[in-house]
Amino acid sequence: GEEKAYDAFMERSRAFYEAVIEEGLGARPFTWRELWRFLPKALRLGALRSAYSFARQYFRDERLRFVFSFHPLFIGGNPFLSPAVYQMIPYLEKVGGVWYAYGGMHAVAEALARLFQELGGILRLNTEAKSIIVKNGKAVAVQTEAGDIPADIVVSNADFLHTYTRLLPEPYRLSTFRVRTLQYSMSAFLLYLGLRRTYPEKLPHHTIALGPRYRGLVRDIFHRRIVPEDFSLYLHAPTRTEPGMAPAGGESLYVLSPVANLQSGVQWDALSSSYEERILTFLEKKLGLEGLRDAIVVKERFTPEDFLHQRNCTYGAAWGPQPVLWQTAVLRPSNRSRRLPNLFLVGAGTHPGAGVPGVLLSAKATEKALTAAYPLPRPVAVQA
Repeated sequence: GEEKAYDAFMERSRAFYEAVIEEGLGARPFTWRELWRFLPKALRLGALRSAYSFARQYFRDERLRFVFSFHPLFIGGNPFLSPAVYQMIPYLEKVGGVWYAYGGMHAVAEALARLFQELGGILRLNTEAKSIIVKNGKAVAVQTEAGDIPADIVVSNADFLHTYTRLLPEPYRLSTFRVRTLQYSMSAFLLYLGLRRTYPEKLPHHTIALGPRYRGLVRDIFHRRIVPEDFSLYLHAPTRTEPGMAPAGGESLYVLSPVANLQSGVQWDALSSSYEERILTFLEKKLGLEGLRDAIVVKERFTPEDFLHQRNCTYGAAWGPQPVLWQTAVLRPSNRSRRLPNLFLVGAGTHPGAGVPGVLLSAKATEKALTAAYPLPRPVAVQA
């Protein structure tokens, strides 16, 4: 039955995991040579078919097909288009578990900042980068609102398209045709809620609340680009693991609803309040969070418009270019710019892709590309 199907599915997923994680394909720049080397294996494993099609090979029950194919949504992808190589995620969760950083994701950012400073780095916070200054075919400085910062090498962790359509001068920008022909990830509608009560029996640390449709909802988000009447939600209640994330007796709750990016033309300034009300009604009536509205002490919302204006995400696409086959691996934006030899890129828009693991792997890939092009001097032993 389905138990044997699960074992077979995981065994095949393990092969993807070994290629991307253990063999390091996600942690180094992906070249055409590596693509040709990996292609026979990818074809043999069925890595080029869609994530959903891959799951359908193994499971008869449509609910199980959903459970084992929705993971591309975690990185802004369409499960019916994203290649099956992303099916390594279920295996990654199985062998590695799901971890929580005490203090939340902000604590991870702070830890990385401390390490950067310990290694001699200087952080200039709340200082907007206006442009990358180019002379004689090289990036020579970053212009900020506080003045220019000279640079031998520039690494941009801004949205890939923001770098290539806003920060670089005109001759080095992407063409309008290229911008329009890229396929972009979905966006998200987020609610951050601080509650004066807890829901320990209703809210585990992670909850995925499914709507009545799967394929139809994905089609509405990625193809029709509309805001349908139904939705699915991801809920994160960190206080279940770390009570200190809220005052005593309270709960902090993060709610994510996948929605179409701003290519949809949806006016979120007008729609946000009513969409929020629909979500709160769903949480109270369908998920059983009785009295949720009355329990809200602090509330913030973040819409696709905020992803555009506050995070510089093109079209409010929260995960950058969509992880479809023709925007994966060597076909994804390179970690080293092909336009300027000393410009490097890192983050969700580059290889290997979006999501926290993907972004951290992209940092490794960019580091390898940078040190290959500009080798660091060997450390010199100094006798005391």
